Amino acid sequence: MVYILMGLMDTVMAGHAGAEDQAVVGLGVALWAPVFLSLLGISQALSPVVAHHHGAGDKTGIIADTREGLWLAGISGVIPFLLMPAVPAVLAAAQIEAGLAAKVTQFLWGIVLGLPAALLTRTLGFYSASINHTRPLMVFGALGLAVNFFLNWVLIYGHLGLPALGGVGCGWATGIGMWAGLAMMALYTAQARIYREVFLWHGWSWPHWPRQKNLLKLGLPMGAAMLAEVSAFAGVALLIGRFGAVQIAAHQVALNFASLVFMLPLGLSTAISIRVGQALGGGDPRGARFIAWSGVLIGLLIAAAMVPVVLLGREAIVALYTPDAAVQAIASTLLLFAAVWQFSDATQVCAVGALRGYKVTMMPMWLMIGAFWLIAIPLGARLGYHGLDAYPVTGVYGFWIGLVVGLTLVALGLALTLRSVARHRIADHAAI
Repeated sequence: MVYILMGLMDTVMAGHAGAEDQAVVGLGVALWAPVFLSLLGISQALSPVVAHHHGAGDKTGIIADTREGLWLAGISGVIPFLLMPAVPAVLAAAQIEAGLAAKVTQFLWGIVLGLPAALLTRTLGFYSASINHTRPLMVFGALGLAVNFFLNWVLIYGHLGLPALGGVGCGWATGIGMWAGLAMMALYTAQARIYREVFLWHGWSWPHWPRQKNLLKLGLPMGAAMLAEVSAFAGVALLIGRFGAVQIAAHQVALNFASLVFMLPLGLSTAISIRVGQALGGGDPRGARFIAWSGVLIGLLIAAAMVPVVLLGREAIVALYTPDAAVQAIASTLLLFAAVWQFSDATQVCAVGALRGYKVTMMPMWLMIGAFWLIAIPLGARLGYHGLDAYPVTGVYGFWIGLVVGLTLVALGLALTLRSVARHRIADHAAI
């Protein structure tokens, strides 16, 4: 959630530097967010594993698997560097204007340098949250946002004697802020008393393949599912690149606010995953089912509360992001689509969180891939580029129609999967 808020801050601050700078951030996010979040999904396999250990009272398992998770996060952090040489070709294929593409590449280098630190920080966060210590994440998240705001102010607008970098400065500010976040989290987990019984920082060894294999078995489908979803949303910025900077910026504004609204059910999803895992680790599958469906219900109530906020406040919301009237007009219309998908989005993220608590990750992956990349994006491309029968080309709106359809299908599929998994787990426990 901290990275969503950082995205909000970057989008707003870049927007006040100009539509092109906002487009730089939009395109940059479209490229780095899918990579980062898919790697984060792999690392997040640690969360249900540690939660099961905590529910069973296995402190040795918590320590051993968290160390393996940190090794996995550190190694994964190398992958974005290997992908950077392909960025110019991707931007050229998306028909992005050469000057804009050059700025996006500079933006991405700043982000990529910080991604290893971000993955390690989040892994420490999964460890802490899964043993019921969540307050440090909130505190250090707020401090990280403050650091990022200051660095944005310096690098975007050119303060303290430094040149004004515009949207490019957002990338470098975020990358530096990621290393600051890692330093704070590592020092705290090394010093705070609450971690003494599950202390990580003594007795390190090289990665242990059986434990790594267990994490990868859970984490690779989680990462692929997250990649399928995030790349569908973020990738629209590339797919609409031919329509110009205004539509790209409007898409980024609307998507960023929709992501901000999504924070509440996303945080709830993480809590559901941990609580379901702890209940199953403690041998209580009925309690796990109750937690899972209670979480889905709470997610729907959150969605119901947010719909009128989005509908009634959309024009004022987009005005906070940008003074550009053309961007405001398109973004405020896109927020209508965001209001429509609130219930589907809340259902799918809470259901997938519960399934991760059950250590079920393969079926959600296939559902995400099928709904978004076999249905939503092809439908969006058809509507966006060609129109449909008597309807004209719809541009970015067509792609957002496709996203609404994809989210609805995913929500239905995950809800049915959760129902089946919970029933089978109760039956298996009764049989034993």
